[in-house]
Amino acid sequence: MKALAFKPHPVIWLSSLCVAFFLVPCPGLALTVQEVPNPRQVSGGWVTDKAEILQPETETQLNQMIARLEAKNGAEIAVVTVPETAPAASPKEFTTNLFNYWKIGKKGQDNGVLFLISVKDRRVEIETGYGVEGILPDGKVGNIIKTQITPHFRQKDFDGGTLAGTRAIIVSLEPSLSKELTQDTPQNNSRGERFWMWLGVAIGGGSVIYLILIFRPVYIEPNGRSRTKNCLGGRLHCAICQQPLKLLDLTEVLPYLSETERIAQDIGSINFQGWQCPNCCSSLSKPAFHIRANVSSSQQYESCPTCQELTMKQQETILQPATQYQEGKRRIISICQCCGYCQEREEIIPRLPLPIPNNNVVSSSVSFSGGDSGGSSFGGGDSGGSSFGGGDSGGGGAGDSW
Repeated sequence: MKALAFKPHPVIWLSSLCVAFFLVPCPGLALTVQEVPNPRQVSGGWVTDKAEILQPETETQLNQMIARLEAKNGAEIAVVTVPETAPAASPKEFTTNLFNYWKIGKKGQDNGVLFLISVKDRRVEIETGYGVEGILPDGKVGNIIKTQITPHFRQKDFDGGTLAGTRAIIVSLEPSLSKELTQDTPQNNSRGERFWMWLGVAIGGGSVIYLILIFRPVYIEPNGRSRTKNCLGGRLHCAICQQPLKLLDLTEVLPYLSETERIAQDIGSINFQGWQCPNCCSSLSKPAFHIRANVSSSQQYESCPTCQELTMKQQETILQPATQYQEGKRRIISICQCCGYCQEREEIIPRLPLPIPNNNVVSSSVSFSGGDSGGSSFGGGDSGGSSFGGGDSGGGGAGDSW
């Protein structure tokens, strides 16, 4: 009896391939802090595009802008893109660890900023050194991300978002550079477009479902309140007349917020928005609009047991840095920015993974600012993995998803 040969249908074969692509682990994407190429050691620049989402001309423009800032007041900014932040517990943890591993900013001034983009996590994190937290408080950093960066990223314009975000950071740190910075943004995003094109081909039908979730209209009452952490969904519509709602200016919303809500808005833990239905507003009692609270996904905010709102902000102090051979320890103090309620706890910092040889990083180091370590090239860092000026961060800054 002749055996029957099984020939899979092309559609089934392609679907199986797509599923396997996402289910089979890709160890090449996993990246540790030690494996991120240090731009100062590699090229003397300030940008590491490990995820390959920025065009060369964008990197050149970023390097020029940051170099002007560093020459003007000594502040240092590192711009880093990575495919993902695994095996770190979160993008925030990865960013803080990378900041303190490189020690961005001048020693004693702690005037460094790390702008990190994680493609697979769809996450932006901006970490600030101790010395710039007064100029760039968490709420301001969060506003820069929401207004200058993620709107571009949602359109797959990584070049435009990275340039706009970096420019906003630089102008905050040195307002005198505002007129000097070029406003030109590269329009050709071929590498980013190719990445998303092939990603779309790979995920096939799954992308259609995801797009439906993103762009489907969300219906809410024309007045009242709601609270969400979910970034899915398109424009808001009125649940009564089905018409699109109009976003109001924050000044119209503030009079209807409590003191604790205003503080949450100021520190960036919650973004309150007012949405008004042009058709129904005339028949509604005040406030004639819907107040929607968009809760930040950042882990640095906690709910105060007294105020019952996300008004507690974490301050982290490294008591004992982790090494490749022993665990570290950190103290986390959470203080309510409204009532002053305070909580304190200590946490164990996991041991750092052993470094893996990386051909993308040069082994020799170049000193740029008098570093006192064999691995330093940014101005006096005291860590063997550092190539910045010896700055430190306690976890300040903000992050958001796109």
